[in-house]
Amino acid sequence: MPPLPPLPPPDAPPHLTSRTPLAVRFCETDLMGIVHHANYLIYLEAGRIDWLQRRGISYEEMVRRDLHLAVAELRIKYRQAARFGDNLVVETTCREIHRVTARFSYRVLRGEEVICDGDILLACLGSSLTLTRIPDDIAALLSSPETTTGS
Repeated sequence: MPPLPPLPPPDAPPHLTSRTPLAVRFCETDLMGIVHHANYLIYLEAGRIDWLQRRGISYEEMVRRDLHLAVAELRIKYRQAARFGDNLVVETTCREIHRVTARFSYRVLRGEEVICDGDILLACLGSSLTLTRIPDDIAALLSSPETTTGS
């Protein structure tokens, strides 16, 4: 079966996408010098945390408000190998916001080359770890453009 083509950039408005640069560290590679597949999840998380900060909210502030964004669903497609020393960019886009969930899409790039892409569905939980409505001000941030520079 032929490989699937890379996903096109998300169809969300451009102001909902942020770009986070990352350099591959030696500790993220395996014995072949290739980034271990589990580390891409860390890259996506770093992109999402930076995305939130660029819109004026830290994850720590959400925790102080007894709000947590838990991974409910995850899809990732590996397309190329990244290696120690590569300079990557994580493109993070908030694609959907619903009453208790938000879906983020990602592309990890080396230059113009797509290394991997995927999406994560996050569920908003309260301190009792039960589903809770995304507060209006947080929903507004999830729909807003960047207000600050990232990491």
